[in-house]
Amino acid sequence: MTKNKKDFWYRDSDSSTNLTSAEAEIMRVVWDADEPVTVRRVYEELRERKQVAYTTVMSIMNILTKKGFLSQDKSSTAYVYSATVSDTEVAGNIMDSVISKILDGAAEPMISRLLGSKKKLTARELAKLEDLLKKKK
Repeated sequence: MTKNKKDFWYRDSDSSTNLTSAEAEIMRVVWDADEPVTVRRVYEELRERKQVAYTTVMSIMNILTKKGFLSQDKSSTAYVYSATVSDTEVAGNIMDSVISKILDGAAEPMISRLLGSKKKLTARELAKLEDLLKKKK
């Protein structure tokens, strides 16, 4: 049986769009850090917000390394992790996936939703959007 995008059971193997909520929380901590991080640092930061086990954080960070979201430096006593992709790259990949798989290639519903959100856009953000629209014409 051939899998296609409209098949309910189709699961894209592209790891750039397959982040669980726990993985996304960990990536947010890594992205917000101004330097490479250890499991302990991520664990301590997450623990301020919720109950989480150190071993769970370590396991998820190893999964993120295998998926290609993190790089792991094993040269010191504690492994040090860095993001291999930016948050905007991951968000863009997720949006592209939603447009192609859920919206059947139509970007307008997503753009309308983003523009209609309650978050007020700054003048800089609006100018950037206007520039993007001009380039697309």
